[in-house]
Amino acid sequence: MGLDNQGSQPLYKQLEEKIIQDIENGIYRKGQKIPTEKELSQMYDVSRITVRKALEEITKQGILERHAGKGTYVASVKLQRSIATFMSFTECCEAQGLKPGARMIKNVIEDATAEDCDTLEIEPESKVLAIDRIRYADGVPVSLEQGRFTEDYFYLLQENLNDCSLFQILREKYGITLTSGKNILELAYASFEVSRYLQIPSRSPLLLMSGLIMDGNGKNVFYSKQYIVGDKFKFYL
Repeated sequence: MGLDNQGSQPLYKQLEEKIIQDIENGIYRKGQKIPTEKELSQMYDVSRITVRKALEEITKQGILERHAGKGTYVASVKLQRSIATFMSFTECCEAQGLKPGARMIKNVIEDATAEDCDTLEIEPESKVLAIDRIRYADGVPVSLEQGRFTEDYFYLLQENLNDCSLFQILREKYGITLTSGKNILELAYASFEVSRYLQIPSRSPLLLMSGLIMDGNGKNVFYSKQYIVGDKFKFYL
C-alpha cells in the first residue's frame, strides 16, 4: 500500500488522490471516520506531516470534515435549501445531485387536535389524515416529516408513499398543485422516538420547520412539521 517515493508527484498529493479514490469507491462512506494520522502514516509508510498535508487538502475540498478531539470523517450529506423558495424535498435533492428517499412510518386517520383545527381552519370533532415519513438523501436520514391533512385528502391512505414525492403524486395523479404559506423555523430537540428514526442521540438539537401547504386556489391541504438534522442542511434566504 506504499506510495511511489521515486515518482515526480509529491507524496502528500499521491496520498490525497488515494484517499479520495477510496471514498469514491465506497471504502470510506459518508459520515464514516477514516483512520487516524498515525494509522495512515503506518499504512502508507509516510510521515505524519505528509498525512496531515494530504488531509488538509482534502478537507479544503469539502470531502472530509475534521472534528477537534474526535478525528476526521467523510463529509456527510449537507443539503442547501432556500427558506424563501417553495421546493419539495425531492426537488431539493435532485437539484444537488443527491438521491431522494422516503420511508412511510405512519398513514392513519386521527381525531383533529386543537392545533389542527386552528391551523387548517376545520371544525372541532373533525378527522385528519396523519402521514409521517423519514426522508433520506443518498441513503442518509436527514429529516422526519409529519403532515396533517384535511379530510379531502383521505384517499392518500391508499397510496404507497415510500421512496416517492408526495407533491408529484398530487400533481401528476390528482392534478393538484401545491404552494406554501408562511414557514416558521425554530430550534427543537430530538425525542427518543425521533432520535431512533433519524439515527442520532436523544435530545440532539434539530431544526423544526413548520408551515401550511395550500392548493392553487388557496385552500388548506395540510400542515407540515419537519424535524431536520441541523448538520445535514444549510438554509439561506
